[in-house]
Amino acid sequence: MATIDNGANKKDLNRETILQIAQEIFSKYGYKKTTLDDIANAVRKGKSSLYYYFSSKEDLFQAVIAKEVDILKQALEKVVFRSMDPEEKLREYILTKLTTYRDLANLYNALENDVTAIGFIEEIKVKNEKEEIRMIKRILIEGVRRDKFNIDDLNLTAIGITTAIKGLEMPLSTGNYGSFDIETSVDNIVRIICYGIMRRD
Repeated sequence: MATIDNGANKKDLNRETILQIAQEIFSKYGYKKTTLDDIANAVRKGKSSLYYYFSSKEDLFQAVIAKEVDILKQALEKVVFRSMDPEEKLREYILTKLTTYRDLANLYNALENDVTAIGFIEEIKVKNEKEEIRMIKRILIEGVRRDKFNIDDLNLTAIGITTAIKGLEMPLSTGNYGSFDIETSVDNIVRIICYGIMRRD
């Protein structure tokens, strides 16, 4: 029994190693330019070894994307379930989304750039957007319950905030984050969301 367990653990470890290295290579060269030979060489295994764990390059890329989706989801759920003021939570959520997304190059490129021809990407895109709206809505509901927010249409507001976050993601796609002050930008967006743009004399 222990031998079977050890074999399963070794298989999981090998698969995780391949995933980790594939994540780095896809991130560096992109899906289209990366070959299974590139990944096999980096892992220091024959290409046939990769086929033991993944049926194709697309299958391996899908596993990489699923891993990054899970990392992002866990980071955001941590914020959503944290005990803090709803306005601060909204700010923390947007900041976490942007900074985590920036580090998940494969997920970002898959959702925003030129790999939409891959079948599973569109499904992930739709699921990702629904998940984002659901989490934002949860923060908004908490704000309404605590009498911090006054919102007529929770769904529409959540969609609007999700769209605003997408606008902040744009500088990340150009790689200009050095000149992009994420915290100030998030503060400005949260201020507009919470207080509007009308002057109060």
